[in-house]
Amino acid sequence: TVHRNMYESEGNIMKCAIGIVLIAQALSTYLTIKTAYTPYTVRILDRNTGVMKVSYSFPLTYWLMFIGLDIMFLVGTYLVFVKEKKQIFN
Repeated sequence: TVHRNMYESEGNIMKCAIGIVLIAQALSTYLTIKTAYTPYTVRILDRNTGVMKVSYSFPLTYWLMFIGLDIMFLVGTYLVFVKEKKQIFN
């Protein structure tokens, strides 16, 4: 039983380490994407009133990357905070 407990704790440490790496990767990629992508700007001038309407949009891949980063962040958070269930019977 001593060896089993040792391996179980190593598994928990490994899950926690992988979770921390996933969280750090998601956050650093998020910050990189926020600075790298510039939105498309569309300017429409209403000639009657002289009012210019400016709209910004991002490409679809921008939003898909954020969905992937959200999933990576949630999986990392789960791995960090998950507790190992104790087995009653062998």
